[in-house]
Amino acid sequence: MDTEETIELGEEGPEQAARRQDDDHVPARGCLPCRNRDVRRAYRNVYGLSLSLFFLFSAFQSVQNLQSSVNSRGGLGVISLSLLYAAFVLSGIVTTSIVRVLGTKYAIMGGMACHLFYIVCNYHATWYSLIPASFLIGFASGPFWAATSAHITQVAVKLAPIVRERQDFLISQFTGVIFLFSQVSHLPGNLASSLILLHASDSTNGSSSSSVIAATMDECRNSTISSSYGQIKDTYWYILVSVFVLFDVIAIFILALLVDRLPSSEPFCSSRAKCRRFIFEPSVSTIKMFLEWRLIFLGFMFVCSGLVQSFAYGVFAKEYVTNCLGVSQVGFVLLVLGLSNAFTSGVVGKIVKYVPRLVIVLIATSINVGLTVFLLLWERIPSYLMVFLFAIGWGFTGGVWNTLSSSFVGILYPMESEPAYSVARMWQAFGLAVGFVMSYFNSQAAFLYLLLGLLLITTVLYIVVEFKSQSRTQIFPCLIFCVRETAAASSIEEEELVARTESGL
Repeated sequence: MDTEETIELGEEGPEQAARRQDDDHVPARGCLPCRNRDVRRAYRNVYGLSLSLFFLFSAFQSVQNLQSSVNSRGGLGVISLSLLYAAFVLSGIVTTSIVRVLGTKYAIMGGMACHLFYIVCNYHATWYSLIPASFLIGFASGPFWAATSAHITQVAVKLAPIVRERQDFLISQFTGVIFLFSQVSHLPGNLASSLILLHASDSTNGSSSSSVIAATMDECRNSTISSSYGQIKDTYWYILVSVFVLFDVIAIFILALLVDRLPSSEPFCSSRAKCRRFIFEPSVSTIKMFLEWRLIFLGFMFVCSGLVQSFAYGVFAKEYVTNCLGVSQVGFVLLVLGLSNAFTSGVVGKIVKYVPRLVIVLIATSINVGLTVFLLLWERIPSYLMVFLFAIGWGFTGGVWNTLSSSFVGILYPMESEPAYSVARMWQAFGLAVGFVMSYFNSQAAFLYLLLGLLLITTVLYIVVEFKSQSRTQIFPCLIFCVRETAAASSIEEEELVARTESGL
């Protein structure tokens, strides 16, 4: 990406800058071929990064989805996931330093390399291989996600004056694209795992009908599972992991080929100044972000998002899918969840320009509350309909919360995106870690009551942040647009009336 064109905000905050751009768009500068080249580069970065994440998470999410079912002996799968997200939380303190030293592209590439190592360790998952790999990928995930969010935020900030669009709309749109591809990644990975495991189940049980109904009603309710439901032959598991390794290699190749390294604006400095720049200042800025009241309030939203994800991948995948329908159905169910999430992320990134963000969040929260209450009251039985309906509902709410919460952080802190995203991801990782720990202890009712209470608290805090941080134009864009159009039409009618009156005289 070129460095000549930057947005000078001066002493303005993000709200004032967004309001200024809404009222008076900044004119595009430079010749038309240069502008077209910059636009192409921006979209190449966004879609190149998105395609890379598509292949990366096709592998990782599929393996994560199967951990609680495949590596259930001794709780290895759930414990490894808990450690993964606990390490994610710990990495937040040094995330900004790592991103500034490596740059966004190489921080993302390093995270992908750790993902590849984690997948390889699943060839023979033991306490001595999977636990260290989980800690490594968890610690690398903090810089990985902060760099991903910071990269697309920087691209959006630079592109905004060129295409004469508001920064917050572009940040929301690009964030929606990123989450669209990362959630569509459920398709190839889960489809591959489901087909391979379904074939393995057929060969083990002797007929397809016995693999379709994996447990009796009593077994489903009592969380007891026949040994054939959770076991997979080594041959099929090796084939599956090999496919995932190939996906990770493709992801790294696409990132290296299509995504630019955004140059640092920092001048050459001494070793002491570099230590201050890359170690002391990032740590201080991250700690300061912990004290930002808006990010504290939004942190509840990220924690809830992590809890919902951990419940879906931990408790729901094992107790409601594996125990009731069979391990071969886990991929199909979570595939539907991912596609619902992907579709929602893509649509929300577009319609947020016309539909108030607050309204979209309230709709998603209402659905989430309804699903949680229903699970508390529902007597669990083997039911394909209910399982897939839950997957669709959680996919929708997850798409809304992931897209809008991440883009909102970029809107509030465009000039401090690295520490802001670092803290936000730490909150989400904390929710995931707590959720997987609760999954290990099989406290489903306590899990759901905790989630229900946090959902209600989060909704109130989010509303406060919206009204304290955003202008009326940003909270109600469609309403303000209609008012402006009505006022403009009235002005034109008045001018025409005056013109006709003067011509008559």
